[in-house]
Parts: sequence; C-alpha cells; structure tokens
Amino acid sequence: MKWGSKKRMNSDKILNIILLRHGETVYNKEKRLQSPKDSLTEFGKKQILDLQKALDKFDFNAIISSDEKRAIESAEIISQAANKDFKKIPLIREKSSGDFSDKLVSEVDWSLVKGSFLEKKIPGGESVREVMIRALEFLQILNEFKQGETILVVSHGTFLRILFCLVFNKDIQEYLLNYEFPNASYIIISRLESGKWILSESSLSKKAEVSHG
Repeated sequence: MKWGSKKRMNSDKILNIILLRHGETVYNKEKRLQSPKDSLTEFGKKQILDLQKALDKFDFNAIISSDEKRAIESAEIISQAANKDFKKIPLIREKSSGDFSDKLVSEVDWSLVKGSFLEKKIPGGESVREVMIRALEFLQILNEFKQGETILVVSHGTFLRILFCLVFNKDIQEYLLNYEFPNASYIIISRLESGKWILSESSLSKKAEVSHG
C-alpha cells in the first residue's frame, strides 16, 4: 500500500498498528541466543535512525515497547524524533531462551529441547504456546485503542510473528520456521470499522534459516 501525507496516516475510520522489530543487535551479529541484556550494534542504531525517516509520516497516538534493552534502545530513537514518550511492557518480550540465553547457537545442545512444536521449550525458557498466551493478552490491549489512532509497537521477531499469526489465523509453525521479520522493519495491521483486521503493509518474507532474535 502506498502512503501519502501524515494526515492520511490517521483516518478516523481505521486503527493502524505498526509492529516494528528492533534494529540489529550484538547477539544477532554473533549468532547467539537472545537475552534481555542484548543491545543494538552501531549499525542497528543507524538502521533505526534511517527507518525513522519513513516513520515520520505517521502521527503516533502511543508508542509501546518491550522492556528488553534492544527494543528500548530502538524505541528511544523513534520516541525522541517523534517527541512522544513510550511505555515499556514485559508482555511483549521475546520468547525466552531460558538456560540457553547468551550462548552461541552452534554451542547449544538442541537434543535437550523435546516435545511438539508448540509445547517444547528450552530448560528455564518459554514454549511457543506460552508466548501465544502473552500475544493474545496483548491483542486485547490493542483492541482497546480507538478507530483513527496510530500505535507503534516495538518488539521482537518471534513475538511479532506469533501475534501476526493470531490476528490473521495463520499457521504459527509455518511462519516461525519459514518466514523472516527482518531487523528494523515493520508491518502494519489495520482494524476497520467492522472490527475486521487487514494487513496494510508487510516486510515478512521467506527465509532460508531460523532467526533467533
């Protein structure tokens, strides 16, 4: 979808939710499993600064960020440029890597992770099913916003793909295994007056390998 002026971003008939993944992180670059302490690289900060130029056409009614460091750093850059405070909530954190947090992906013993796709989890971590529960709770929060508002959500690749699948009744396993949500990119989901959600813009694309961010 082609967007025009900032005024067009806030139709009084449509609620627009911009779901944005944080910029490149140190762990993304080193291929480590994420943890809340992971932070943006200098390139990741530049990605968000560059993205801010595209986001300038939006007039945000609210900015919501995960309370993990890499999301906060991304939200801070956008918040300062938009002159708009943001709210941090743990509900939209990334799927927890538990005992494997901070480890190189190549060093992890994946045989310890057993069970079905939705139920299996790293020791001390979360299952996809548990993230789905958080995402459904967050969707309830999104549904409380009014038609005509534009909300920016800064979160993480796995969480945002799960949320997307729940909104549009997509196969979560298919999207987590075969689709990528690139760093410093966003999708726009829009709620019409009828209550129906539509996908207005998307950066999701097929990928060759699983992203752990």
